[in-house]
Amino acid sequence: MLSQLILKRKAKYRSCRAAIIEENVAALYLLFLFLFFPMLDLATMGLRAFFLWFACEQAAMAGAKGTVWSNTAYPNNYYTCIQTQAQSAATSFVNMFSGITVTSGPNLVVIAQAIPNTSAATINPYTPSPSTYLDKSLYVPILQVTMTGTVQPFIVIPFIPMSIPGLNAPFTMTVMSEQQIENPTALSY
Repeated sequence: MLSQLILKRKAKYRSCRAAIIEENVAALYLLFLFLFFPMLDLATMGLRAFFLWFACEQAAMAGAKGTVWSNTAYPNNYYTCIQTQAQSAATSFVNMFSGITVTSGPNLVVIAQAIPNTSAATINPYTPSPSTYLDKSLYVPILQVTMTGTVQPFIVIPFIPMSIPGLNAPFTMTVMSEQQIENPTALSY
């Protein structure tokens, strides 16, 4: 008698549990389709956007360490050109990561930032020219690097009929980084 009661309880318990498992298959499918995959796409897009910004930051850092502004002043010598350093650093870092394409840049602009408590005004943009020295007592030269690129989504969702950047199409973004030029006399060569 007691064993029959236990078997009835187990059978009743199993039938309720089986129905829940069958219902959860559809719920899990919808959860993965509408929550997990878009979150994975968003995380991948954020990571790739960071890599694009990081390439821009490395280009600004490499360019700020250059010793001459242009290669035309001293071709084929040991001086490091600000423009060449920035371009090669950006290219090498973008090539390290997949899903990133640079459409324009790096574009370099020099800003002569006025030192506080001086009578000078900020010069934006400052145009470097040969034999024209920037007054180091009034200005701090800043190298501003701008890059525009596209970031690919990780999983392209094909059943959406329209193009949504970041979900089923590449997302275009512009990033910018600034660094202080370490050798202000480099702008004169």
